[in-house]
Amino acid sequence: MIDIHCHLLYGVDDGAEDRQMSVEMLKHAAGQGIRRVIFTPHYRQGMFKYPLDKIMAAYEDIKVEAEKLGMMSYLGCEYHADGCTGENFKCGRCLALADSEYVLVEFKYESSIGFIRNTLYDLFAHGYTPVIAHAERYGVFIKDPGILRELRDMGVSVQINAGSVLGREGFKTKRLCKRIIKDHLVDIVASDSHNMTDRKNHMKECYEYIAKRYGEGRAERLFCTNPWKILEK
Repeated sequence: MIDIHCHLLYGVDDGAEDRQMSVEMLKHAAGQGIRRVIFTPHYRQGMFKYPLDKIMAAYEDIKVEAEKLGMMSYLGCEYHADGCTGENFKCGRCLALADSEYVLVEFKYESSIGFIRNTLYDLFAHGYTPVIAHAERYGVFIKDPGILRELRDMGVSVQINAGSVLGREGFKTKRLCKRIIKDHLVDIVASDSHNMTDRKNHMKECYEYIAKRYGEGRAERLFCTNPWKILEK
């Protein structure tokens, strides 16, 4: 499996607190069957600074540990949408996923569909392909999941969290995930793992759940084939 969204790098956001936790999370990810992983530290104005020097130093350290476990690792960013989204990637302030044209972007729960569309248009205009992070969390999609079809028709990719599919974010979120998976409105399932306690990696369990409920082919596409499209660019 390929995990395109996680917070395993230590000391750069609200993910792994130290090197020991990063290594522990990597070992757990390897045990889940993950063989390629994109580290996606947060950027959020006024909250997470996305310190590139610190991120690169932690990455150079931790990627060696990943290689020991038979995992290939890459860098990216989970970008909290603002008015400078496309420009901050174009100028190198933040990193696209695995040096591709794909950008992982998140929104506030209460973001309007107008703001979401404008952010996505902005990324396309700057030459990037948006990947909406944990799409199951936003009010506009909870109210009308069908909007995701329109966005996917634009070329946007939709990512949801493994824990959400399994009900670890509550019944309503699980029900929404069930609906949008059933309606073929999801492209990628990722871990969004932050630690080894309340925000743990659940990729293996989720893969097995989706394979049993929707078929092995669907699970393969969500966890392997579609994420690979990002890495092959």
